[in-house]
Amino acid sequence: MDMTPPKRARDFHGTHAAGPRQPSQLVEWSPPAPRTDRIRVRDHTCSCRFPTYELCTAAGLSFVRRTTSDKTITESPWLPSREAQQLWQKILHGQAW
Repeated sequence: MDMTPPKRARDFHGTHAAGPRQPSQLVEWSPPAPRTDRIRVRDHTCSCRFPTYELCTAAGLSFVRRTTSDKTITESPWLPSREAQQLWQKILHGQAW
């Protein structure tokens, strides 16, 4: 008999981005451009709160993809991996939006 305790709703949540804090960096969000046919999602925020964010990589560069509650998708500038990772951390901590 399985004695594992039942899962609670909070057990299924992922990372949540913090709300904007002052001072914070404004990200230049742009509509997605078809630059490559393969994009890998390296990390993402929980889909229970909008906007959701995904740290993506493609063609040797990385960027953050944002999806709003009305399903509008935008992307940050494509950056070298280290810079995109720094931007990702700023978004997660409310220091960029």
